[in-house]
Amino acid sequence: MSDLNDIALLGIDVGFSKSRPTTGIAWSKNGEFGSARTYSDWERRSRHVPATTAFSVIAIDGPLVPIGADDSLNRLCERLFIRGAFRTRCKPGLSNHGYGRDLRRAASQTAEHVLHLASPNKVIKKAIRPGTAIIEAFPNAFLGVLLPEDRFALPAAQKRKKFDWLYDHAVDSGVLDSLLQTLGWRNQALLDAVLAEKDHEKRAAWICLLTAACAAASKSEVVGDDVGGWFWLPPSDLWAAWARGALERSSLAVV
Repeated sequence: MSDLNDIALLGIDVGFSKSRPTTGIAWSKNGEFGSARTYSDWERRSRHVPATTAFSVIAIDGPLVPIGADDSLNRLCERLFIRGAFRTRCKPGLSNHGYGRDLRRAASQTAEHVLHLASPNKVIKKAIRPGTAIIEAFPNAFLGVLLPEDRFALPAAQKRKKFDWLYDHAVDSGVLDSLLQTLGWRNQALLDAVLAEKDHEKRAAWICLLTAACAAASKSEVVGDDVGGWFWLPPSDLWAAWARGALERSSLAVV
């Protein structure tokens, strides 16, 4: 496995407000890294991405479907995570109706924005854009599956604050430290920045960056299918037992 410090990685949390900075961006390159909160247009987003960089993996937090997929497409990866224990812990919004369709369009537009930044790829076979390593991040599930059962016995957050609740518990429980150790990513300054982050959009972007790192290290658990796209999640050996069991039961239920 290549040293992740030598690989250019990019994470983007899709935000599509035209008036507020709801996009988060995080990148790493040659041991350096950065994050920003910005707007939905590419002109302002691009200011926070290192110039003339080709990224080995780009992970986008937003529903990414194959080119030409119908807006009403019901995605397997989403159906798997709205059942059982996932339902109250880290379920996705469905992207085939209402607000979800708007987010799906915004994610697709973001993928087009960064297509020219993606290095040619022949290794990652389940990327959403053939020939490039543009993949879908799902930060709530990325964090949720890492947390032990007892964390969810604690008072839960309101729905709109769920991600920050998950992030706080991931920091407190040490699962993010363990993840970087598993990936062999020795960059204490980056880990410190991730652990100290308080901004919602930047937090989401950091988890997108970690999603990209898992893919670059060939240590992702990838859930979904070719028709509806894929969630890229942490390596399965780091998942809590409850999460492995929930996915197995959900997979049997949707077949």
